[in-house]
Amino acid sequence: MKKVVWIFLILTLSINLAHAGKSEDLKVLQAAKTLKDLLNLPENAIPPILFKKAYAVAIIPSTYKVGFLLGGQYGNGVICVKDDKGVWGNPVFITLMEGSVGFQLGASSSDLVLAFKTKKAVDGLITSKLTLGVDASVAAGPVGREVGINGDIFFQQEVYTYAMTKGLYAGVSLAGSSLMVDEAANARFYGKDVSPTDIFNNYEISVPPVVKTLKRIFNGY
Repeated sequence: MKKVVWIFLILTLSINLAHAGKSEDLKVLQAAKTLKDLLNLPENAIPPILFKKAYAVAIIPSTYKVGFLLGGQYGNGVICVKDDKGVWGNPVFITLMEGSVGFQLGASSSDLVLAFKTKKAVDGLITSKLTLGVDASVAAGPVGREVGINGDIFFQQEVYTYAMTKGLYAGVSLAGSSLMVDEAANARFYGKDVSPTDIFNNYEISVPPVVKTLKRIFNGY
């Protein structure tokens, strides 16, 4: 049954994505806009302290969620990691997939943000794939700018997840979703086959100018 769910998800979403025509440059700009939107939310925002304490943050704009008896979720985005000096690095392209069984009907799109506490979780993603709730503990993230000022919100979970719909962010459970590196997208964007680690470390790669837009917003947090 699980195999049937994945086949359904891939076939259903491929129809939408075939017409989307989203280039890697555009995906980076969408990720930058998502971050900028975070800065403009006065109350229901991801707490700034979360970004200060996170090892990495993934942004997956326009994630498609569909359902008709079987359901699932699919999206492409980027993940950036922070160095020891607190400076955010270059984006690595990733894919999110989730399949589910049960009565479902409808379709929606939302922007997802995932904050990673540990290097271990990110290493699991870049070496193979990461299944949330299996390879790394996951929880819906807290909201509000006062959250965590007097305490560490990262004591319990390795990954905190959010979704934005109708202009508001809210914690969302993504347990069971799988994340994997999109090697083909990275090769197209950086002009050659390159490892995620080399991208993060800016090692012997040519970084497209559009990355400056994303990093400017990231490092403004």
